[in-house]
Amino acid sequence: MNIPTRCIAISLAISTLSVSQAQGFLDGLFSKPGNGGAEESVINQSAADAKLAQAQQAESSGNARKARDLYRSITKSYPNSDAAAKAQFRYAKILQNSGDEKKAFDAYEDLISNYRNTPDFNEAVMNQFAIAEKLQTTEKKGFLGLGASVQPSKLIEMFESIAEAAPYTEFAPRALINISKVHVSEQQIPQALASLKLVTDTYQGTKYATEAQYEIFRLRGVKAENSNSPQEDRAQVEAGIDFMSQNPNDERAQDIQANLREIEERTMEKRYNTGLFYEKSGKPESARVYYREVVKNPNTPWAAKAQARLTALDNAPPSVEKKAGFFGPNPIKKDEVEMRTSEDSVVPLPSGE
Repeated sequence: MNIPTRCIAISLAISTLSVSQAQGFLDGLFSKPGNGGAEESVINQSAADAKLAQAQQAESSGNARKARDLYRSITKSYPNSDAAAKAQFRYAKILQNSGDEKKAFDAYEDLISNYRNTPDFNEAVMNQFAIAEKLQTTEKKGFLGLGASVQPSKLIEMFESIAEAAPYTEFAPRALINISKVHVSEQQIPQALASLKLVTDTYQGTKYATEAQYEIFRLRGVKAENSNSPQEDRAQVEAGIDFMSQNPNDERAQDIQANLREIEERTMEKRYNTGLFYEKSGKPESARVYYREVVKNPNTPWAAKAQARLTALDNAPPSVEKKAGFFGPNPIKKDEVEMRTSEDSVVPLPSGE
C-alpha cells in the first residue's frame, strides 16, 4: 500500500471510532519503541547503573579516556537516571584533571543546571571557581601564541554564572570581586565599582563586603587622581569615611585616615592650579574664587601659595576692564563667579570675565 492510500485508510479508520478510541489508536500508531513506562524505567536505571560501574572501574584502573567516554554516554543515553548526575560530575572532573579547563567548566555548568539536587553541587561550584581563577591568573597564550587563553568577557561570564548559580555560598561574593578585577585590568573602573557595590549591598557584614568596600575606596582614588573634578575627590573621601565607620578595628582604617589628609592636599592642589590657570588666562576674579577656597584649608602647603597669589592680585594694577567699569557695569559680564563641579576632567568653566 502506497503512502497516500495508507493515509486515507487511517483517516477512514479514525472516523469510525469514538474520541477516546481514536486517541488510543493514534498513541499506539505513533508511539516510539522503548516507551514502556515504569517497567522500562527500571530497565534503563539498571542499564545506567551497570554502565556507571564500568566507568568507575575504568577510572579506578587508570583508563581515564575510557571512563570519560562511558560517563558521557550515560548522560546522553540515560539523562533521567540516578546515575546520570554522578556520571556528569565524574565526566567534568576528568576533563578538569586532564587540563581541559574550559570544557570542564561547561560540564560542571551542565551538572548544576540539569541536576541541582545532586550531592556534588557544592563541589561542582567550588571546582568551577577554581577553574575560573586559574584562567584569570594564567599567562598561557591562546592559539598560535596570540592573546590570552581566555578573553576577559568570557571570564566575566564564568564568574557571573557562579554568582547566579550559588548566591548563598561564599563563591558568589568572591566571584563578584573577581569580576571587578577583570574590569580593572581592562581599565573599566565604573564597571568594577558597580560589581563591588553589589557585594557591599548584598553581603553586608561579611569579610567579602569589607574587602569590596576597601577596593571601592582604592578605585575611587584612581578615578580622582586622573580627574580635575572635585566630585571625584569627594567620592573617595565618602568611601573612606564609610569604611572607617563600619570597620573601625580594621588595620586599614588607619591607612585610610592618613590617605584622607593626602586627598585634601590633592584637592587643594587641583583648586590652586585651576586658580593659576584663570589668572594666567586674564581672569583674576575667577582665580580669586579658587584661591580663597584653598586658603580656607590652612593644613595644606597650598594655602600659603594661594594667599600669596591673592596678595599679588590685590597689589596688581587695575586691568583695562576694571578701569572701564568706572563708566558703568559691563553688560555681558556675570555678576557672580561659580566654581565648576562637573565630573569632567578639564578645567572649570570660564566665569564670563
